[in-house]
Amino acid sequence: MKTQNIIQLLGAAMLLFASCSKDSISGDSIFVDSKVELNELDAYIKKNFTDPYNIGLLYKYVDTESDMNYNLSPANYESSIRLTRLFKYLGLEPYDELMGNTNFLRGYFPKMLNFIGSSAYNNNGTRVLGTAEGGRKITMYNVNGLTETTGQNPVFLNNEYFHTMHHEFAHILHQNKDYPRTFLTISGTDYIQDSWSTEYRTKLPQTDGFVSAYASKEANEDFVETYSFYITMTAAQWEAMSASGGAAGKAKIDAKMNIVRNYMLTTWKLDVDKLREIIIRRQEKLPEFDQLNIK
Repeated sequence: MKTQNIIQLLGAAMLLFASCSKDSISGDSIFVDSKVELNELDAYIKKNFTDPYNIGLLYKYVDTESDMNYNLSPANYESSIRLTRLFKYLGLEPYDELMGNTNFLRGYFPKMLNFIGSSAYNNNGTRVLGTAEGGRKITMYNVNGLTETTGQNPVFLNNEYFHTMHHEFAHILHQNKDYPRTFLTISGTDYIQDSWSTEYRTKLPQTDGFVSAYASKEANEDFVETYSFYITMTAAQWEAMSASGGAAGKAKIDAKMNIVRNYMLTTWKLDVDKLREIIIRRQEKLPEFDQLNIK
């Protein structure tokens, strides 16, 4: 009985082997690459960001590139076009105009921009304007807040997008080549870490020598906030802001700005006053700038 069963099993195996041996193995992959057609915005990004700066730009929502701790929504197409155009016009090109070429940004600017349509809120009620990851990527929130009307308002644009851009870029610069430690002595023990979100609900941060509440968190944030505010404000706006907290606070802000100015010029050959002139001139021309032209 056992012998008969063994013979039957051997026969079945031989039949199986014979049927399998007739199959030919193909070298073709079962996975077929689908061609992705570039739309007008994709082509514009390649020509104006990727090719000259080696910068990629994500405007379509990608969950793996987004912070899943927040309830987020995608950026709409029109607002993405507007911010892409404005990012080049107000964000990147001023540096090129100042430095004479694209090499500075190509060498140091983050290699990825990520657009998110909605705002992101923390548990303490603060709103996240933007984030940066290890000098590699900048994520911009509230892209859907950019419309034909808000796109003409420099204060809105700076508060929502360009303070963040210059802030994060300045972080990369000082992480590559540090600023003078004398900067830390100006505010000394006045830095308050995470209490910045509640400390200045009833008084101005300028009173203590900070351009913003967030600048009071720690010295690195203070340094980049001072830089980003200065280059995006007119001279009159800067003077009004820095003086709003009184003479003592203004003296600290001015002392910090002098260090920022000297550091940028001596370390990076970046003249912040000339850069501000370029940015303000471009802001003044916003009414005649076509934010939707990606031809």
